[in-house]
Amino acid sequence: NKKKRQRAGQMRPMTEEQKVERRERNREHAKRSRVRKKFLLESLQSSVNALQAENDKLRNAIREHLPHEAEALLRATEESTSVIASTPNDATRVLDDPDYSLVKALQTAQQNFVITDSSLPDNPIVYASQGFLTLTGYTLDQVLGRNCRFLQGPDTDPRAVAKIREGIEKGEDTTVVLLNYRIDGTTFWNQFFVAALRDEDGNIVNYLGVQCKVSEQYAREYQKSFMQDGAAAPPAR
Repeated sequence: NKKKRQRAGQMRPMTEEQKVERRERNREHAKRSRVRKKFLLESLQSSVNALQAENDKLRNAIREHLPHEAEALLRATEESTSVIASTPNDATRVLDDPDYSLVKALQTAQQNFVITDSSLPDNPIVYASQGFLTLTGYTLDQVLGRNCRFLQGPDTDPRAVAKIREGIEKGEDTTVVLLNYRIDGTTFWNQFFVAALRDEDGNIVNYLGVQCKVSEQYAREYQKSFMQDGAAAPPAR
């Protein structure tokens, strides 16, 4: 009888207001998912293309300068572990391997990123990729232990900063486009993506921040697309 009452309660018709709220939640979820997937796929494809081109150059150089040892060396590299698993089971085994480096996988997938530690005061950077250092002009010792806000400047839109902060506080994936500053004071438009990294119990242990330099035209298009949803817009310059 109890189960029947529960089923009856679950089948109770929704009010029109509840239906509208559910549709809005679904639309927001779908939009966030599309934005995240599009950004990650574009970043990954760009990195894969660059890595493939570099790999081809290296293979050709080996064949040119070490003609006798080339094939043996190239076969040895093909037998090494790849960050791209061929099957879901292989992927699970790789991710479960405590000796496997998360940073190595991130380096392969995306050049410009930092990892922060939310358990420390002010959520400081504990790892920065070489791509991030090249993009911003900072050295590793200048960024470790600092919050990412040092990339902000006078024309950084505070609405974008607030959206990032809200995403971190809620543990939600968040994407914004904002103006950032290099160490020499020059600026660049940054499509910034932040995601929480969780342990097996679902607890947030780190945050991953990915930076992607974009054109001013893209920033303006982003502004037009997301202003109606209350998303952070880049400042007019």
